This record gives sequence, C-alpha cells and structure tokens, in this order.
Amino acid sequence: MNRPASLVASFVFAALALSGCQGMQLSGSSTKNTEASARSAPPQISGIALPEGYSLDTNRTIILGEGERWIGRLSYTINSSANDMFDFVRREMNNYGWVEVSVVRSEISQLTYMSSAGDRVASILISAASLYGSKVELTVSPAAGGGTAVMPTTRNAGPQPVRR
Repeated sequence: MNRPASLVASFVFAALALSGCQGMQLSGSSTKNTEASARSAPPQISGIALPEGYSLDTNRTIILGEGERWIGRLSYTINSSANDMFDFVRREMNNYGWVEVSVVRSEISQLTYMSSAGDRVASILISAASLYGSKVELTVSPAAGGGTAVMPTTRNAGPQPVRR
C-alpha cells in the first residue's frame, strides 16, 4: 500500500476504534434503544438510502460524526430478499447525492458509491440472511486524497449484468 493510502486507512481505523469510547447512543444494549433504532435511522446520521422496516444491529454498528458528514459502519437486517435490497440500493442512493462507482451482483453483492462532493466513499455489502431476508453492511469512509478523487462520468449506461 502506498504511503498516502496507508495514512488514510490508519486514520479511519483509529477514528472508528476511538469512537467506541464516546458513549454513543447506538452502543447501549437496552431494549428501548434497540427498538427505537429499528424504527428509524440512527439520530446522528442522514444522507443515505435506508429501507423502511430495517432492524439495526447495534452490536455491529459504529458511527463517528453526525448528519451528512458521518463515517463508520451501519449494519442491519431487513425482511426483503437480497435481490430486492440490491435493487433498492441501486435505485435510491442516487437520490441522496451518491454516484455509483462499481457494482457486483452475486451471492454477496457489493455496491460502491462516491459522494457527489467526491469526499466520501460508501461500500455496501448485501447477503441473504440465514432464514429469510437479507443482511446489509454499509460502510462510509473518507475518500482517498481528501476529496480530489475523479468522479465517474454519467455517459456510460453503467455496468452490464454477467450472463451465464
């Protein structure tokens, strides 16, 4: 890994590790906090597509910052298939100012987006849950280069599905 990328990775890791010490609302294990989190977006974040009816996994969620500038990992389950979640994310992230960078649809799908300002990257992993529904891991981090990343053009129709 080159030096700037390793510095960014080190900063993100340190920031996420330290945020656990801030007494976050999401880190509590009380039923009241868990039930409230399952009904709506965590109060400190905004600017991303979240489906109705998702259930936040507070043990795997860690947020640093707030509003549309937050970074961290948001982990949740939903009673929708992984295919439906994949379609939801692709359809809705653009509405929140995110530009699609790459997409892989498979057993564990991965979608990558860059903020319209080019200063944050969102990586979304979607997989089928054990019995029904799906699990989603949404990670938002600063873009390498501090916002100097090159935005993809919109002339391309986007990635094409792989045919077997």
